[in-house]
Amino acid sequence: MHVNPFLESTHFLGALFLAVVISLAAPSWAAAVSDVEQRVDDLKSLPVEAKALNDFIYKIDGQGAVFLVNTREGAVLIDVGFNRAQGLAQKALVEQYASGPIRKIILTHFHVDHVGALPVWEEEIAEGLPVITHQRYPYMARIQRELNPFFNRRYKVLYGDLVNSDPDPDLSYWAIEPDRPVYVGQPYRFSLGEVDFEVIAMDNTGEGEDGLMVWLPKQKILFVGDMFGPLYPMFPNLYTVRGEKYRDALDYIDAQDQILALEPEMLVSTHFTVERGAEQIRSSVTRMRDAVQYVWDEVVAGMNAGKTVWQLMNDISLPEEYAVSQGHGKVSWSVRAIWETVAGWYHYDTVANLYPVPVESIYDNVVAAAGGTAPLVEQASERLAADQPVQALRLLDMTQGSPTVDSLALRIRVLDRLLEQAQALRNYSEIGLLKDDRQRTATRLETLGS
Repeated sequence: MHVNPFLESTHFLGALFLAVVISLAAPSWAAAVSDVEQRVDDLKSLPVEAKALNDFIYKIDGQGAVFLVNTREGAVLIDVGFNRAQGLAQKALVEQYASGPIRKIILTHFHVDHVGALPVWEEEIAEGLPVITHQRYPYMARIQRELNPFFNRRYKVLYGDLVNSDPDPDLSYWAIEPDRPVYVGQPYRFSLGEVDFEVIAMDNTGEGEDGLMVWLPKQKILFVGDMFGPLYPMFPNLYTVRGEKYRDALDYIDAQDQILALEPEMLVSTHFTVERGAEQIRSSVTRMRDAVQYVWDEVVAGMNAGKTVWQLMNDISLPEEYAVSQGHGKVSWSVRAIWETVAGWYHYDTVANLYPVPVESIYDNVVAAAGGTAPLVEQASERLAADQPVQALRLLDMTQGSPTVDSLALRIRVLDRLLEQAQALRNYSEIGLLKDDRQRTATRLETLGS
């Protein structure tokens, strides 16, 4: 087990990763996994407080951290935090610890936990404080802004009270046009005081198409935003089930190669992680890169061999030498993301999928043909007894239009089994969606039984 001395000395919640390998038999969900101590849930409990990373950089924590880089001629902010309430508290700490006026704001990407507090800097921006983003920031932000009601319904399931339910929310942070867009292959370089900055735009990261990194070449410090996601090291979220565009695996691999080429001696992620030491950084970044390369190679080989996406989702798992946390990104979901990134949504399985008639539209016919709900519940019970809870769930899905006390009670047992299995990876989204289904099922059962 590696413990970063910096984290030990500051009691900071990050980058302490465990060489814990869980070996369970048979199903792919039980593949060996090297996990980390932190969980996505822990982000909600991070207090707003300032921590010195060295003699001129502060990390101001919160749901989304703000980084203050001080120089003799003023300071630079990297990200601005999650929302107005936290942003105001973080801004007060920025003003307390800043060496001078804020000269630039750099946004690492469009996610709300990084940019949601931008309105608290509205006055300074109006007075000329420049905002620097990736060239793709307006595009990625536009999707979130225009589809906000759609995404919020999904986010509410996973993030609960963190979601802004205001019917007319302030989304100005997703409408801003950067003063200085940064293009891939054209780093933006500037100096302030004694500090040189290089803002690097990536094609793709573990969190979308508009990821920026900030490189301090003299100090060999690299700010990566959410390049890797919230946990470190982890398998990237090439597809996040809350909903977003697929992230390209080959672009992600290329981004890791660019990081390795820089040879950073401090690597700073927005959430939890501050890694120190060139060798430790090289080893962990290489592990994440090689994990994605392995999955890419396996998907390509399987597609060329004529395997279905379902077979590959079931069969592909990380060997021990590439095992990293799947507490946020998940290998099986990324397998499908890779497949559909290169080949689209039609899998050449049934031509019925070419038409706007979902399979759910014939569930009532199946129930009728089976002689009612009871035979399907019996079949589902047998599947659960055979340790095939997903097959049991598929059968119970067919009974959703005509539920019974027995079908709903069995569904809860099936979901409990899946929740038990999900503890192998402790994936935040998987567990959150299973719990939501269980709660809704329990409510239906209570209503039906009353």
